[in-house]
Amino acid sequence: MHPEDQLNKLTERLLKSPDEDADAAVAILIRPAADGLEVFIVKRAEVDGDPWSGDMAFPGGKKAAQDKGVLDAAVREVMEETGIDLKPLKPLGYMEPLTSWVRRTFRVQPVVYLFEGDPPITLNYELTKYMWTPIGELGKLRSRATVKGFDSPVYMIGDDVVWGLTCRMLDMLIEIFGDD
Repeated sequence: MHPEDQLNKLTERLLKSPDEDADAAVAILIRPAADGLEVFIVKRAEVDGDPWSGDMAFPGGKKAAQDKGVLDAAVREVMEETGIDLKPLKPLGYMEPLTSWVRRTFRVQPVVYLFEGDPPITLNYELTKYMWTPIGELGKLRSRATVKGFDSPVYMIGDDVVWGLTCRMLDMLIEIFGDD
């Protein structure tokens, strides 16, 4: 499927407004590439006591007192973590919020954005790496693994394991595109 057709399908199927009761927000950054759409994934730094320490994830985080809502949280967190400025961009839409398996009452709102080109990226201390991954290749990378003591569905991207909330969000993204 051509990237423009993929984007149209994605935009049609996303929610038009976020769930403002969510506790946190992540930005699912998508960009067109020669062979389809790519998604931006980061790796969190190893931090004692952090349940998401060392995990592959989407940039984002908890709502703060100064945030007017989940969109503000996503914009602020992405700027802090990656240096990417989402303020001038309008979200394509929103996916259903998910509840963390680690913290069962903690809800995360995914916000989907489109990028043209290659935004400048400067990772802060919370992240150790980033990658753009072809969405069309993800189905081939789906597997199972034991991660942090849990047998879990995962995506194996090179040596990196994507599991938990991020894996479930990627599943939702792939489901939007269906069998195309």
